[in-house]
Amino acid sequence: MSDQLLQNGRIAELLKQGSNNVHAVSATKHAGIGSSKFPRNGSKRHFLAGSADRLTQDWPSTTISSDEALYRDLEKIRGRSRWLADNNGYYSKFIQMCRSNILGPKGVRLEAKVLTANGTPDKAANAAVESAWKEWGRKGNCVFRSQLSKTSLERVIVNTVPRDGEIFLRKWFGKGPNGFMVEVIDPMRVPVALNRKLGDDAEIINGIEYLDGEVVAYWIGNRGMRYSYSGEQYTRVEAKFIEHLFVPLWAEQKRGFPWMTSSIRRMHMLDRYEEAETIQARIAAEKGGFFKKPESEQGDYTGEGADDDSGEVEYMDSEAGVYGSLPPGWDFVQFDPNHPVNAFEAFHSKLLKGIAAGGGVNYTSLANDLSDVNYSSARIGMLEVRDFWRELQQWLIESLHESLYPDWLSMSLSTQALRLPVSMYDQLLRVSWRPRTWSWIDPQKEAAAAEKYLKMRITTLSELAAERGQDIEDVFDQLQKELQMAKDKGIDLSEYFGNDNSDDAVRQLIRKALNGHAKMVDNDY
Repeated sequence: MSDQLLQNGRIAELLKQGSNNVHAVSATKHAGIGSSKFPRNGSKRHFLAGSADRLTQDWPSTTISSDEALYRDLEKIRGRSRWLADNNGYYSKFIQMCRSNILGPKGVRLEAKVLTANGTPDKAANAAVESAWKEWGRKGNCVFRSQLSKTSLERVIVNTVPRDGEIFLRKWFGKGPNGFMVEVIDPMRVPVALNRKLGDDAEIINGIEYLDGEVVAYWIGNRGMRYSYSGEQYTRVEAKFIEHLFVPLWAEQKRGFPWMTSSIRRMHMLDRYEEAETIQARIAAEKGGFFKKPESEQGDYTGEGADDDSGEVEYMDSEAGVYGSLPPGWDFVQFDPNHPVNAFEAFHSKLLKGIAAGGGVNYTSLANDLSDVNYSSARIGMLEVRDFWRELQQWLIESLHESLYPDWLSMSLSTQALRLPVSMYDQLLRVSWRPRTWSWIDPQKEAAAAEKYLKMRITTLSELAAERGQDIEDVFDQLQKELQMAKDKGIDLSEYFGNDNSDDAVRQLIRKALNGHAKMVDNDY
């Protein structure tokens, strides 16, 4: 057996166990039991991840609840996350990527899907809902104590949640032209350190009040420049007036934490490493040096400038293209540090890849590094990361838009900001939300491949629409709506959709897309 194996703590432990078991077997034989098999040893581990030895001494294994973990560390993590967002370029780029990919330039758009009694689109009702929603989203109409528009509100949310892990919105009824507004609340105003028993199965956990496990209220610190400090006054707000937006990852998780939590420490270390390398590179570029007296003239040094008549060390300013003369009896020794080092780029790239993985984003986008990217690798990376962005888009729609829309609708109907009968409330809930989509790196190649797959019958229009983050029914509905609009306004689109005068505009489009394969369209659709 090699010395390396003998030095391994786990091997030594097994050898010791084997020796003990031999003695145990001998004892049982003398006792008349007669079994030669080794008895079960409770100290052996089936899973190596559960072993405890010298190699795992610094590996925490204590299990605590998510509430306890957030109580201990959330404020520190959030403070460090905010510092990095303000001072680290890669962290601010991550937040910008979240904003660009979740929202895009126009945010999430509402599309009304109200139907008439015979099942056809109710054009008048749909137009009224979309117009009223757009009017509510104007600056000053939707956000209380702020001049934010709806699109700006979305941007604030998508800026804050990745950085802080969560955000709170307070709903105000009777405010604004629609009778409904929301107020943005800094998550620091809901204190993680506020924990107490209230009796009768009620308790406050990390600033949120629960009764028998159900959220009943939020405790919000009063406004003020120093509301993050302890000892402040709180306002209890019932849960029905609060929307708490965060991405839940754990069972029974009650508060959100920054999305880059697993990479924050590494990003800080990279930040300091970059700073140190930059300083060293600057020193190396300046090419400084020292004046040195010959050994024969050097005396015992007793302090700065002690052997100089003036009591000061000699200095000389350097200037490009100018050569000066040294003081009598002095030599010059150049200081030439070896920076920047060749390993910097590779090491820097490796750290950034780990940081990007922790945030769920592409390294090439986070680092602005396209040096090793080709069409195939870029497409593979984009497909994976776009699924991640679509997950976050759906989270935003469920947490924000689908939560606020029913309250907005009921108040808009009550105040008649939306001039439709209140009795249509249930019908008016039929809406869809359209987040941003993406174009491909090479749309022509993608379109040609999609057409080929359709001809081979190995894909469907539904699957192709899903790849773009769309639903085929919504695509057909939108096409039908736009083609009818063009027809009503006398705009000729026959160049794009053929010369067939049939009223079935969607079928015309499908025939065109499939390059005349009308038989497949008739059979499948």
